[in-house]
Amino acid sequence: MIRPVITLDIDWAPDVAIDFAADLLATAGAKATWFVTHASPAVDRLRQRPDLFELGIHPNFLPRSSHGTTPEEVLDYCMKLVPDAVSMRTHSLVQSTPLLATVLARTPVRCDATMLLSHAKRTEPFEYQWGGTTMLRVPYHWEDDIEMIRDVPKFSLDDAIAGEGLRVFDFHPIHVFLNSADMKPYEGLKSAVKPLNEATLEAMQPFVYNGAGSRTVFEALAKYAGAHGGGERIGDIYNAWKAGR
Repeated sequence: MIRPVITLDIDWAPDVAIDFAADLLATAGAKATWFVTHASPAVDRLRQRPDLFELGIHPNFLPRSSHGTTPEEVLDYCMKLVPDAVSMRTHSLVQSTPLLATVLARTPVRCDATMLLSHAKRTEPFEYQWGGTTMLRVPYHWEDDIEMIRDVPKFSLDDAIAGEGLRVFDFHPIHVFLNSADMKPYEGLKSAVKPLNEATLEAMQPFVYNGAGSRTVFEALAKYAGAHGGGERIGDIYNAWKAGR
């Protein structure tokens, strides 16, 4: 049986895009994990729906990060955004054994969803042990902006969900709003509106794509999850693993 898991990397999206994606999920009764990059009223609104949504952190360890200049600074910044976070996905999928060791030593995060196994037909969580501490790592198999750069992108739920067992998806609110099928509308919006996180509905609307794109898969997946008990969140997977240890 397919076990759908919807995750979103907020990536400094404007509030209108965050609210838009959240409304689609809420209407469908679909659960989701949101990996947070910044504080905003829309993120606060996500906190008001614990029945559907949970928050993790999305630390940016790249050079010139607004989160900080060292891994410790970045983690401290992100944990202030979501003090109760137990899960993370790093921005740009930055990962290393020293970095995971720092996460385990400095934060309560014990579940990581950074590993992308693109279009893998089956993925399962696995235990990662370091220095007497265990982290659950939850791979994911599909990401909207990665799909855009494949030789033949396919924005249909049947193609995206193909496989069995745990099917973990990663979306970005900005691409859900724009229904992105490639990066051109997004790049156009970034050039037209600065700073991007303050973009309004009116400013974003001209860049929305009318064909099959990220929103096509997102809406179909939300309806599928809603029809199957709401789907699972990363925290649900982690809690089940923890309870079974």
